[in-house]
Amino acid sequence: MSCSLSDYPKSPFKFDKEVREILKAELQKVLHDDQFLTEIEAQEKLNSLLEWFCRAPKNTFFRINTLITDADTVTNYIKKNCHPTPSVSIYPDFPELITVSNPWNSTKYGIIMHSVEVIVDATCGAAVMRGAHVFAPGVVGIPHGTKPGDFVSVFADASKKCKKGSTTFNGEKVYLGNGIIKMTREYLFGNITKYPSGIAVKMTELLSGVPILSDTCLPKGFGLLQNVPSIVCIKVLDPQPGETVLDMCAAPGNKTTHIAALMKNQGRIIALEKIKSKIEKLQNNCKDFSVKNVEIFCIDSTKAVAEDLSSVKINPLCPPFPEETFDRILLDGPCSGLGQRPQIFNSISPAELRSYVPLQRKLFSTAVRLLKPSGILVYSTCTITLAENENMVAWALKTHSCLELQSVPDRIESLGLQDAEVKYSVGFPVEDLQSELAKKDFFTWARFSVQTNMQKLLKHSWINIYIFSSWYVEICIHIFIRIIYLGMKSIVISMLLFP
Repeated sequence: MSCSLSDYPKSPFKFDKEVREILKAELQKVLHDDQFLTEIEAQEKLNSLLEWFCRAPKNTFFRINTLITDADTVTNYIKKNCHPTPSVSIYPDFPELITVSNPWNSTKYGIIMHSVEVIVDATCGAAVMRGAHVFAPGVVGIPHGTKPGDFVSVFADASKKCKKGSTTFNGEKVYLGNGIIKMTREYLFGNITKYPSGIAVKMTELLSGVPILSDTCLPKGFGLLQNVPSIVCIKVLDPQPGETVLDMCAAPGNKTTHIAALMKNQGRIIALEKIKSKIEKLQNNCKDFSVKNVEIFCIDSTKAVAEDLSSVKINPLCPPFPEETFDRILLDGPCSGLGQRPQIFNSISPAELRSYVPLQRKLFSTAVRLLKPSGILVYSTCTITLAENENMVAWALKTHSCLELQSVPDRIESLGLQDAEVKYSVGFPVEDLQSELAKKDFFTWARFSVQTNMQKLLKHSWINIYIFSSWYVEICIHIFIRIIYLGMKSIVISMLLFP
């Protein structure tokens, strides 16, 4: 029996009906030619979007740690350690980025399934769809009698109903590809070891068509698999050696280490993380990537501004900080995460989906207070809701009234991503965020006059804020905002598509 991409699920959500209703209602608030989308138009966009959620991006991206290596060295490691040998692209104007693609297309003709099935959990399944092998903790079901060397087909449990240690599973499942058994059932589920580790199934072909590889094909600290919007957003932040930079929600540290590399370990990075259990991972990543200029604090970033300046006088190097402390700020805060791909099973509830905006606004306002005059703020999400993206821009304009907002298309174009099949389009115009915002094919502009608060004008020469909403999907909205206290206001929303 063969299987193709058309057999993928059409939606990943546990609360499918409720989440669909919320997203559809948001899409019906989108303006097109000064008219809201009709119910039919919104439904068509939603159906297409949900299918994208369930599929893996066509390309795989490595972000190279330029503190200790370079793209040519990493390319050689990838070609040497990955089989079949993938196609690798590098970019002279973007030295820390490598694109890896499959030289053959399994998605075009489908794959023939084996009779023996291994079941993995949804998280493991998503990793496999992105090119990973099956590691022991992700296996939930494997037949009796299987032995190392057996050819198997791998499926993901799409409903979280397969019990750990099952021999068969007839529930809802997603076919991922084929591989070779490396561990026995007894090792995985018996008493040989309490916490089995290592590769349980070595994948040989994937329905998603992406190359089979992982971070382990590189020496520790040389680089990591990272979504290209995450890499691009730090290039937009553009931290410079000698500056003071704040990463407000830093764990696990992938963007923090990129900031350090661009700063060449010169200057000061303050990395804040509210959740104590994530601090160790953040510290280890910084150590592995040879980061020398980061200081890590476990603190709620909404409380990072010093309201009582006497506390700052006691210890000016620790949070809370006085206003206007940082040259650049990254706010990659908590969000609903709907843009992370691929998704096999997403249990987000309607209440949780609506819960993020108040926190994001608090973090945003804190960031504005901590930013120096002439500073730059990058706001990043990995979701696709209008409330957390376009409507956040509208809120920012209302809340911080003397803002000028401007795109930076030349910055993105200068990265030389044309060969990576990066396509540019526009974002969604919504109420309070209309005008010329989404009427051009690439980047759009709108300007409005506002009254300038003279006290603010004297206090700030200007502040740059780039709101950069990066969906970890082929549809990636990037919103860049430049804020200048000069009495003019402009805004650009652009959308990036990553095949």
